[in-house]
Amino acid sequence: MKKLTGALLSVIACASLANADAVVTQFEAPKASSEFDKVELALHGNLTFTYQVLENDYTPSTGTAVELQAGLILPTADLIINAKILSGFNVKLQTMLSSHHHHETYVKGGEATIDNLDFISEGFLKGFMNDATIRMGVNDINFGDAHFRRNDNAGVFSNPFVNNMAVESYEAAAFIDIFYRIPSVDSFVVVGVTNDQVNPDDVVASEYSSSTPAVYAKIGYDKQLNDALRVRVSQSLFHNSGNGNNSLYNGDKAGTLATSVFGGTGGFGSGWNAMSGYYELTASMTNAFVKYNDTEFFALVEIADGSKTDDSSLSLTHYSADVVQRFSNDRFYVAARYEYATVEKDGDTTDDSLSQVQATVGWFLSKNAMAKVEYIKQERKNWSTYVGDASFDGFMILTALKF
Repeated sequence: MKKLTGALLSVIACASLANADAVVTQFEAPKASSEFDKVELALHGNLTFTYQVLENDYTPSTGTAVELQAGLILPTADLIINAKILSGFNVKLQTMLSSHHHHETYVKGGEATIDNLDFISEGFLKGFMNDATIRMGVNDINFGDAHFRRNDNAGVFSNPFVNNMAVESYEAAAFIDIFYRIPSVDSFVVVGVTNDQVNPDDVVASEYSSSTPAVYAKIGYDKQLNDALRVRVSQSLFHNSGNGNNSLYNGDKAGTLATSVFGGTGGFGSGWNAMSGYYELTASMTNAFVKYNDTEFFALVEIADGSKTDDSSLSLTHYSADVVQRFSNDRFYVAARYEYATVEKDGDTTDDSLSQVQATVGWFLSKNAMAKVEYIKQERKNWSTYVGDASFDGFMILTALKF
């Protein structure tokens, strides 16, 4: 507990150094509106400390189980460089200084955000660009809405929970997309293309390696109906027609936060690559977000169908729902989430399934320093990697700083 106390005190002490103007944006960012005078550069950092008190219960099909004890897990840190290059042309580069998958410094990715095309010719496609934003680079693809409410390594302020969901259709891959706003009906459209690969290797040909891109799209409605009520609903689609190097359900370079819960290496123990090995994939995600005064509700329903290189098929059904209640001008909150997923595979008599429950209390010391305490329980049933069922549960305490 001395290590945990030290971590908490470090965050509290550093809070006074934080930049109070840094605000986390919910969902897609608004268009850049500031005037361009010269090239500007800004550096930002994220830092987290986590204390884990978890117990696990599982018997692996091969090898022996790992026994857990309470302790401080690897702190995570990010360095983010934001630069304004031209009028309406901004770039971002994110480096993970420490993560659970890469303990060493590792570049996550970067992207360019384009809000006008004046660098081509002043006023070029102005009518279209008044409501459009173009993104391109190697970073988070805009599939679904859940990726806006998750930990991005040490960037944890947009996630009301300590841990991410167990099943995530999330990846940081090469992409280009267009986000188009339709303000007359409070709606938006996203269309994009990606190589669907966290670590692309398109130049070497092999039987099941392909540079065939995947496509994704989203339509949505987002409106502040009155001072108290905001409603957002969206429908997203993703299609990969054949690429053996895909990573949509295993695309987080940071790894998972809960550590060594089922043994293994690589820092992905508490997550589930539910569509592992797919060659072709079609995925659909429906999201709903409602905020009424200080109460928030977020839900997703996800269905995915895929096939492997041996022509066997697999299908995923995944849903989750969470509620967040905030207090005292958003300084404190409580949150609860339930998640359930099943995967049906050719030849299996029973479906693989996973359920996860999270209950969290959060405290914002400032806009730039926070602490969270979470109870988490995950259960896995009918997995071939275990003899019988597998589970872990317990508490995790996280402190975080951004500056």
